[in-house]
Amino acid sequence: MNSPVTAPSRSTSPAVTLAERVIQRLPKRAGRSWTAEPYAAWWTTNPAARLTQGERALVLVCNGRTWNTEIGWQLPDREPYRPDLILQTGASARIAREVLRLVLPVLDDAAARTVDDGTRARRELLYEIGSAVRAQGAATYERAGLLVNTSGTVWSSNGLRYSATLHGTNPVADVQIQGPARAVERAVAHFLPGVTAGRRVLPAGIQGRLERRMAQVLARYGHVEQLEGKGLAFGAGPGPYGYVAPAFDPRARAHDITPASVDIHGVGVDFLVSLAPHLAR
Repeated sequence: MNSPVTAPSRSTSPAVTLAERVIQRLPKRAGRSWTAEPYAAWWTTNPAARLTQGERALVLVCNGRTWNTEIGWQLPDREPYRPDLILQTGASARIAREVLRLVLPVLDDAAARTVDDGTRARRELLYEIGSAVRAQGAATYERAGLLVNTSGTVWSSNGLRYSATLHGTNPVADVQIQGPARAVERAVAHFLPGVTAGRRVLPAGIQGRLERRMAQVLARYGHVEQLEGKGLAFGAGPGPYGYVAPAFDPRARAHDITPASVDIHGVGVDFLVSLAPHLAR
């Protein structure tokens, strides 16, 4: 089902050059690295490259006219006929991060529809997460989740407790981070898009000192609002989103060491593996 390769040669294709820089930032899966080759995207005649890792593949297009980078995801039964993501950048670090945050979780979710053995699939993905964390020197242990057909990996680092939970055959993890407020704020920032341009707008009427502090931090990265239960919801649109649990005492001062707890949803396994050096040092 793959389109024939008619793109420029490896030595002259700017798309392949960019793709090779991007895959240096994409983690291995089951010990398998990504590779890059020239490709012809269906939706354009601009230079393109195909990034491949097993049955997973990405199509990357350099648009020299707009300086955008276009990305489509590919499986054996799925050929992209238009880009799934358009980024206004040609920087390999930014492209790789958005692929990890926004593209690979969708690709993996589509691939998981054909998975029969959910328990085995969860174990394989948890092994990838655990291996990345252990490579940074943190000890991990697996546990059954609170719900049926859920499993998780737990570890601690720098005063924070992390848990990554998978549900059924869903390859996208729920991540919980607990610990001192300042450390939690720093950890959560790794999962969010870059700091928004312009003046940040804080939602009015946030109740609770810890909640107001966390809202000020989260507003730098995008949407945040307080729910009826006094906790905070953050992250709107594609990519990871989350919830800040309300403080035990809403009137207590919010110091750097005040206990805080955050749940982050929609985290791809590849993205979580790539963050291991930041979350498990």
